[in-house]
Amino acid sequence: MNSENLTPIQPQTKGERFQGELLKLEVEVKDSRFSDGWAFFGFGLGSALKDVVAPLSGSAAASCVQCHTNQTAVERTFVQFYPTLLKVARDKGTLKPGF
Repeated sequence: MNSENLTPIQPQTKGERFQGELLKLEVEVKDSRFSDGWAFFGFGLGSALKDVVAPLSGSAAASCVQCHTNQTAVERTFVQFYPTLLKVARDKGTLKPGF
């Protein structure tokens, strides 16, 4: 899931970031119902989220697939940004080479 908005905290906090106002909602789902086992969904802008959407396809999904294939630590997920999940992946031996 991607909220597409991180807001800088005050400078005295060493540049840490936190989630601010929701700009848009994108979701990746792993399920055997989808042709390659994964699908991406765009629920729209934060001010006008849709309740139900069809999976993205074609060029709308191509950049999602490319990034989630090439830049992720486990399968097509970004566990490298979540310390607890990263530790589990290391313990289970599921990290891709380079992580």
